[in-house]
Amino acid sequence: MSIRKDLLANFTENDYFHVICNSIQSRKLFLDNDDGILFLEGYHRFLFPFINTYSYSLLSNHSHFIVRPRTSGEIYSYLTKLPPGTLTITQKRFIHSDHISMFDQLITRQFQNFFIYYALQFNRKHNQSGHLFQRPFRRKMLTDDSHLTQLMIYIHANPLKHEIVEDFTTYQWSSYQAILSDIPTYLCRNEVLDWFGGKKNFIKTHREQRRFYYNHRDSIE
Repeated sequence: MSIRKDLLANFTENDYFHVICNSIQSRKLFLDNDDGILFLEGYHRFLFPFINTYSYSLLSNHSHFIVRPRTSGEIYSYLTKLPPGTLTITQKRFIHSDHISMFDQLITRQFQNFFIYYALQFNRKHNQSGHLFQRPFRRKMLTDDSHLTQLMIYIHANPLKHEIVEDFTTYQWSSYQAILSDIPTYLCRNEVLDWFGGKKNFIKTHREQRRFYYNHRDSIE
């Protein structure tokens, strides 16, 4: 089945993206809590130096993220401080390019490497084999601030939409609780809270708008 072009957007600097990673044939991505931890640790390892993350939700057979790539200057600075022998071919090409021409390829490759890493670890742990994620993974550029805010609520309410929990605010595998917590996080918590006008309005807006998104499932996907 072909994928719409807007769901295969090129990653660009200073733009926000909705990233969706689906499993193949609805395979379960997480069989226990340790899988969720492994997934998030792998995400941080492969992607944190390259993207900022604003929200996420991990579901049984797919996951959602709102991300924004770091600037090419930040990425270049990070890569040039690493031992040359640890760099991938794509990372080396990025360093020696004009950066713009390699930007999308580098970010896309980091996601792909993360998916490969997690699939290998998952299959080894659970004595399974084969591909785990659909290819290519979906990513859509977010075009305005209201879309960004609406998508944030949609992602956090996703576990309720899929009838995983009765109260999405208690769901362990989304960024909702981490954004409200004071515990250190790699999420861009302060920026998210600024979008909503603080914690109280973050909670209020989620509770007021959540029902729209799981009654209108195709509204912003």
